[in-house]
Amino acid sequence: MFYRLILAHLIGDFVLQNRWLVKRKHTPLGLAIHVGLVGLAMLPVTWGQLDRWWPWLCVILLVHALTDWGKIQLAPRLGWPPILPFLIDQLVHFTTLAGVVVLAQGGTFSLDGSAVEPFWWIASAYLVATYLVSIALPLWLDPPSLMHRPLKSRVTLILISALVLTLAWRGLPLLIPMVGVALYQAVARHLARNPVTETFAVEFWSAVVLAACLGWSLS
Repeated sequence: MFYRLILAHLIGDFVLQNRWLVKRKHTPLGLAIHVGLVGLAMLPVTWGQLDRWWPWLCVILLVHALTDWGKIQLAPRLGWPPILPFLIDQLVHFTTLAGVVVLAQGGTFSLDGSAVEPFWWIASAYLVATYLVSIALPLWLDPPSLMHRPLKSRVTLILISALVLTLAWRGLPLLIPMVGVALYQAVARHLARNPVTETFAVEFWSAVVLAACLGWSLS
């Protein structure tokens, strides 16, 4: 169940959270919509055991709402680099999921060991390498530009991350430099010249390294 909840969290917190929602999440309505989408993403992965899991889902969503609201309220006052509240926020979310799994399983942490369990881990790895990394790297290197970047920049990071992860996972590491250089020459170098995406070159090659590491962890 842990991998399934991780996948659902990544979908709800990244895939289903667009710029429109990010700008409105500081309001109670925006936060409620966001938390509702996270809950919606978790329903399919717990559907077969919903009679046992619905109280735990309520706990997850409550902690998620409180964590996000705390980040929204405290981050501007603390004056930290934006990447730090982001990482702390995600750490709390992942820790909450692990804690809920332990409590739901009677105080022990174990994976279900089913034949489909690797699917949830692989899918989670792809979402981490694509959606999470495509947000975290710009947030770390050039936070003011994050909300003003062309869609092409994020799509390029998502594409290269997915390709590199696949090559590393399937045991084709020698193709990674060739694919990376080809895509960079075709698309990314133009983005690196844009003042809004001037750190894109570092983001691109950092994404390549992170995706390769995740891919090797799957093999």
